[in-house]
Amino acid sequence: MSHAWWTDDDECLAPGRRRGQGSSGLNAAATGPEDVAVVATGSQPLSQVSESTRVPGIDRLRVALTAGVIATHAVITYTANGSWFYHEGHLPPAVETLAGIPLALGALFGMGTFFFLAGLFLPASIARHGTGALLRERGLRLGLPAAVFTLLVVPAVVWWVAVAESRRSSATAIWQEQLRELDAGPLWFVWVLLLFTAVAVPVLGHLRPATPQPLRLRLLVGCAALVAVTSFVLRIAFRIDSYQLGAAHLWQWGQCVGLFVLGLIAGRQGWRDAVPAKVRRACVATVTLGVVSIIGMLGFFADDLDPFGGGFGWQSAVVAVIEGVTSVSAAVLLATLFSDRPLGRTAATLAGSAYAAYLLQTPILVAVALALRPVPAPTTLKLAMLLPTAVILSFVSGAVLRRIPLLRRVLR
Repeated sequence: MSHAWWTDDDECLAPGRRRGQGSSGLNAAATGPEDVAVVATGSQPLSQVSESTRVPGIDRLRVALTAGVIATHAVITYTANGSWFYHEGHLPPAVETLAGIPLALGALFGMGTFFFLAGLFLPASIARHGTGALLRERGLRLGLPAAVFTLLVVPAVVWWVAVAESRRSSATAIWQEQLRELDAGPLWFVWVLLLFTAVAVPVLGHLRPATPQPLRLRLLVGCAALVAVTSFVLRIAFRIDSYQLGAAHLWQWGQCVGLFVLGLIAGRQGWRDAVPAKVRRACVATVTLGVVSIIGMLGFFADDLDPFGGGFGWQSAVVAVIEGVTSVSAAVLLATLFSDRPLGRTAATLAGSAYAAYLLQTPILVAVALALRPVPAPTTLKLAMLLPTAVILSFVSGAVLRRIPLLRRVLR
């Protein structure tokens, strides 16, 4: 797309290369959460690429991130932590503690990386389509799914769960409550990205092309500081996992804004493929320190993590600092982590279905979890069945829906 599911089909191709001319079995149907991305080689800005260059590594990263989001919601189904549409029982304490580690790490940099990728390809999109056409396209591909999901899918899922749990709640009452709260569930990312895009596109459209520049460590330090300070300030009023209208996740906007801006800078300056060794080593060290710090914090303060969720205290400040340095460093590393060797047929299909899988995960996860509800099995075993089943069904369903011409324009 351009969670750069976030680019359209033509954005996945360098100027002069059109649909149907792809390699690696991708052709016109390949991509998604937006399409196969094109980035600059060396230090050339994205908007100035003149020959066809696909970046399979970015596609692999999008698939991994999308699968990670689905897996996170599968884990939350059987834990007391996190907001989700259906909860059942509890995992054993030891399992829940272990499961909490990847959940915490994902919150540190997972969604921020989605925003980084979205920003990374936006300058090229503006250069290729113009501001007006790009905003109309984003309104269709981001705004329409968010609206349909919020107004129709969410109340249907909530009613479905209420019926399964034998709770007396009418469909009309559920829909009226949804109109008041506008809970977008995991699609908060989609409408927030649309908002960020609507703000960024007019500004970028008036800027002159950037001069290619190498990535400098001071840029990452500045971005990390922006994320840390903004996150701390926001969480004085909006604690971690608190609810706001539209499921806005305002407590996470420091990371989202900071990484989106970093992606825009990377896209304009073209340094995604030219991260200096010194900077890479610093990012590896920072991410390692952040991971160790979070694991230690979860272990040492397991009985009282509430102060770390927000407020004007040192605990919240520590979390904000760790989030700032870790999210920035992780985004830079992840953008170059996966191999750029050509995608095979299966990998190309997964990449093309990533956006649709993200959109479809909620009803699929809830459906599978409810199907497992009467099974007399421990929650650990149910999680072991739910997680891979939901991931597979989300991607397969996404691939099927993308074959429908009317939907492909939105889900491509």
